[in-house]
Amino acid sequence: MHIDIESLRVFTAVVEEGSLAAASQVLHLAASAASKRISDLERDAGTPLFYRHSRGVRPTPAGQTLYRHARHIFEQFRQIDTELSEYTGGVRGHVRLSVTFTAMVHYLPEDLRHFTAANPEIKIEMDEKTSDTIVRMVENGVVDFGICTTTDSSLRLTLLPYRLDRLYLVVPVDHPYATRDRIRFEETLDLDYVGMQEGASIHTLCTRAAEAVGRHMKLRIQVTNFEAVRNMVAAGLGIGILPEIGIPPHERGRLAKVYLDESWADRPLQIVCRDLEGMAMPARLMVDRLTRAEFSLPLHSR
Repeated sequence: MHIDIESLRVFTAVVEEGSLAAASQVLHLAASAASKRISDLERDAGTPLFYRHSRGVRPTPAGQTLYRHARHIFEQFRQIDTELSEYTGGVRGHVRLSVTFTAMVHYLPEDLRHFTAANPEIKIEMDEKTSDTIVRMVENGVVDFGICTTTDSSLRLTLLPYRLDRLYLVVPVDHPYATRDRIRFEETLDLDYVGMQEGASIHTLCTRAAEAVGRHMKLRIQVTNFEAVRNMVAAGLGIGILPEIGIPPHERGRLAKVYLDESWADRPLQIVCRDLEGMAMPARLMVDRLTRAEFSLPLHSR
């Protein structure tokens, strides 16, 4: 079977993004060109690599096998590049990480400003994904490390503390709950919710908390970012749950936040990696910087 690296890169992007269109956007490649590379791979393999459905694609068993090997190949390329760059005088190379929306927008800009000032020769590749996707990408060696929230104790990964988010109930200012000092999550489950997409850590935490009391969330709308939650809640389409950092002061004229009286509402953001000791030098330097005391203080208040 003949496989060229660019076709393999397109293939892995399709697997990770879940659709040909999304992968084409990420790679800045015409959809027709990406489709031809996938077709050529399937022709050479003599078997379909994807199941096609109306919402995208998912790999067949053959596709899963190819993806596993592809991730190993790209990991080896990155390792070679990084290790050789360390001999050129000063630490060079690049770090690839995948992070949640909260980490990317609210915490990392300032933290990475300090890191890049101290390490100007290290290049950073970073993208935003849901927590579940980030964990899979770390497990498969797609990224050097990730920043997300996970409560899966079965993971064979290293978890390091990064930040601590406090989750709050968000309601319109004229909502009956707006005057409450605190509230139990179970009290809210008769109302419609505006929730985050599946795979997001907030969605996972809330779904599990509802199941723990034998209930289900009434998810009227699901969105992909905090601004959309705020806008939908302010329009009276449901109530929501957001981290304090996702409820900026300028929203106080239309939204109220209510303290969630639940232990799980303290949501830790964690640095997730496979093997800290075996990590390439640029990535180790970044993890060390991000886990220093001044960057990992709890950032919530009651």
